[in-house]
Amino acid sequence: MKKIIFLICVFAGVTCMAQNQESPLRFNDSGEFKILQFTDMHLDAGSAYRRAQAEKTFARLCRAVRSEKPDLVAFTGDVVTGKPAAEMWSRLTDSLTVYKVPYCVVLGNHDAEQDLSRPQIADMVMSSPYSLNVRNAAGELADMEFVLGSSSGDHEAAALYFLDSHDYSTVEGLDGYGWFYPEQVSWLRERCLDRAARNGGEPVPALAFFHIALQEYVPAWDDDSNTHIGRAAEDECPGVLNTGMYAAMVETGSVMGTFVGHDHDIDYIVARHGIALGYGRFSGDDTTYNNLRPGVRVIVLKEGLREFETWICEDDGRKVDHAVFKDGEIKEL
Repeated sequence: MKKIIFLICVFAGVTCMAQNQESPLRFNDSGEFKILQFTDMHLDAGSAYRRAQAEKTFARLCRAVRSEKPDLVAFTGDVVTGKPAAEMWSRLTDSLTVYKVPYCVVLGNHDAEQDLSRPQIADMVMSSPYSLNVRNAAGELADMEFVLGSSSGDHEAAALYFLDSHDYSTVEGLDGYGWFYPEQVSWLRERCLDRAARNGGEPVPALAFFHIALQEYVPAWDDDSNTHIGRAAEDECPGVLNTGMYAAMVETGSVMGTFVGHDHDIDYIVARHGIALGYGRFSGDDTTYNNLRPGVRVIVLKEGLREFETWICEDDGRKVDHAVFKDGEIKEL
């Protein structure tokens, strides 16, 4: 296994720090790297019925991991949304330890509303040796940058970002969902520019994972000239303020796709200004609202190319909404 650099951005006036860790994250011999995105599982041990629903969700996780054989599992928030939260977090991390697959978690707006604080959730998430998360200075899950090694192991071939989109507005009199702090935007911009400089001036292809959609998702989906893959059976609920994260991604040219959750009845992917803006498929069961067939998003990166394939895997094994992002556009396959 090759060393990768974990870059942690801490937001209470503390400087960003780098930490070296051993990681299995690299392209395989075929030049591919596969990610499974689980979002809005809403695991809940609060009643016998909800426990039974959680078992269906865990069975989905097992099927997807064993059939797709991912290199990484990404959890994009609202993972455990019922009390006692520790029981479901333990059940999840124990399962991932059994499957021996690396994973990374970002929190949603409901995860810390239960009976565990954010630092306590970090303890649970990191209890498995297969967790790639680290803590920031506040003891919470840090924003992360992962470097994917090439199949030959001799250079850095791609990057992944896991970002905290927070939960709710912190501004008095302003209601709505959370947003990226300016420090996060600056950090992402600096990391993308630094990595491009070390790559001969060429942006390194990257993906970003977080919970709450950017405001730019709305006009991208509403644009009739765009290729639309998937569906929007409810309105998007982005953060109430726009602090420029999308602009930083467009301007630096590294991030080629973002994947979120939060809105259970949306699973589309669309492109705008050369970036794919995607949702995962609701991955839970009957513990919250949902009107789509539960599933998992699969994303396959291609080494040396600014492109990826993606599709939704449903419980019966069907592959739906198969698409490719190439040349800055989404195309159906």
